[in-house]
Amino acid sequence: MLVCERRIRYTFPMAKNRKDYDVAIVGAGPAGAHLAARLAQAGARVALFDPKAPWEKPCGGGITHKAWSRFPFLTNPELPRNEVLRSLQVTSNGRFFVIDQGHPLFIVSRLDLSRMMLNMADRAGAEHIPLAVDHVETWDRQTRLKAGSERFFADFVVGADGVHSVVRRYFLGPLPKERVLSAILQMVEGGPDDPTMLQVTPFPGYAWAFARRNCLCVGAGATEHGHALKPALDQFMKKFFPDRKPLGELRGAPLPFLNGREYYREPRAGPHWALIGDAAGFCDTLTGEGILYAIWSADLLADAYLRGAPAAYDAAWRKSFGWHLRTGAWASSHFFSPRKIDLLFTAITVCPTLRGQMTDYIWNLPPYHLLARRALRNLPKIRREWRQFKKAGGRVDVSALGPFQNMADKLQLVWGET
Repeated sequence: MLVCERRIRYTFPMAKNRKDYDVAIVGAGPAGAHLAARLAQAGARVALFDPKAPWEKPCGGGITHKAWSRFPFLTNPELPRNEVLRSLQVTSNGRFFVIDQGHPLFIVSRLDLSRMMLNMADRAGAEHIPLAVDHVETWDRQTRLKAGSERFFADFVVGADGVHSVVRRYFLGPLPKERVLSAILQMVEGGPDDPTMLQVTPFPGYAWAFARRNCLCVGAGATEHGHALKPALDQFMKKFFPDRKPLGELRGAPLPFLNGREYYREPRAGPHWALIGDAAGFCDTLTGEGILYAIWSADLLADAYLRGAPAAYDAAWRKSFGWHLRTGAWASSHFFSPRKIDLLFTAITVCPTLRGQMTDYIWNLPPYHLLARRALRNLPKIRREWRQFKKAGGRVDVSALGPFQNMADKLQLVWGET
């Protein structure tokens, strides 16, 4: 049930040392910082609230080609990164495919990313206020934000403060518990020469290892409620990285989990407010990718606001990527089963046509419905390639692991009938 916007038809009384802004943005992650930079650069008076920024968010830190090709500032040398050209995707039963074509995946520290984007906002003229906003209220055309003992006023307020957004709570109500998932993450000894890999777990979810420049980032997440993540991560580490010492504590992070079509019909903007990034629920339920949609949603809101039509943002995000997130949510609820994943990963490995389509999806973000249409059109060719595989004995040569062949024993590959 949506909470209607609560407004009273009178303005706030004038106060000493009153601080007024055109736009107040709560949260200085990639979404909030990018929006602040764009609006301030265009001349708006922008306040950017965040007591922690820059900070290391518990997150894999993967920036895909879909993200850095759309937003070239992510290739800035100011952002240290490890560029990964190949990664291994593996099922709990040892089926796999190797992503070995296309463009590099950038793996960055979220602290470095946060610092770079906050600097961009500062240089553009946004004011970073290192305070936590704990209350929002509106009267007529004004919004008042309470941060500690201080009060701030703005004509427009934006929630970029994650799934527990204070802005969202005021205008829409809190995100229900069933629409929030958790991921866990830990840094361990390692570096850029370590394998970047993802293993699908027996339950709907995955564990991962992302090789950063100075450590290995490992974590686990689920796409359904009620699954124990710590045992899944422990098993993953015991199998692939048994001797790595942790660097710091195990940390958790809440993620939006909008797995039903109805959730994408909710508004993300009103007359004097908007939500972007995780606060808006913009995360790919199927892949876990969030950085792209955080920055993309901020960009779309900036375009709408600077045109003088911020309400147009709601239609813009639905048209640009809402369909993709909605379809991915549907796919995640129908797709995750050990047998289906095993079949898919094997088919990607042994059918070059299907592998090419999957690579195109990973790097270039074609719409899910176009991807399905292409798969149907190429189905005869894919079936021929699959029959050839079965005719040859239904076994995959370990050489298909490419640069990951040294992991064959750990994967305990047993290729029988599929």
